[in-house]
Amino acid sequence: MSDQAARAEFRAVLLSALSTVSAHLYSPGDWNVTASKLPAIKVRYGGEEKKSLGNAGQTAFDTTSVFEIRVEVSAISGPAALLALEGLQADIEAAIFKSVPLRNLAQDFPFMRTQTDVSADGETHIGGMLVSLGVQMYETFYPDVNAQLAEIDLTADLVNVYDPTGTYANPPFPDAVKPAPRTEGPDGRAEGFVKATFS
Repeated sequence: MSDQAARAEFRAVLLSALSTVSAHLYSPGDWNVTASKLPAIKVRYGGEEKKSLGNAGQTAFDTTSVFEIRVEVSAISGPAALLALEGLQADIEAAIFKSVPLRNLAQDFPFMRTQTDVSADGETHIGGMLVSLGVQMYETFYPDVNAQLAEIDLTADLVNVYDPTGTYANPPFPDAVKPAPRTEGPDGRAEGFVKATFS
């Protein structure tokens, strides 16, 4: 599965989990919601970071995707708005971290960051909270299975045919060469070579 498909699948399951929270749910949705539609939870994809797992014959990453969850409430006072936000935050965390389908899709949740603000608009206080959820997934890129093989070079540096004292420049398998004096190979010489070219 591509990383784009994995993100889309995770977002769909995340929305399903958040649908259990008592609020209007939007995704991606308009980030401006009227007071009559509050409380509201809005979900969108925020970005990602890929961390290489090293060169092990294939390209592989631990990919951390960030999903942004914006929560908005209205209340008659600042403390009431803050209390409502804290209640929704607890419900959101429970919905996410207790969700078996979400945990099956994610390798880990490396972080959850929260920013909160409350502002007054006349007698109404609007509370906002931005939750940034990090979701780690393993990702690998295999060679193109449709690519056509054009050529094979096969070099043999055998174990049972060896030079006990010689040192050779640019051996075909430098990591396997045993330093002299040696009692077995590989010794750094190419004892055989085959080249196959495909039309």
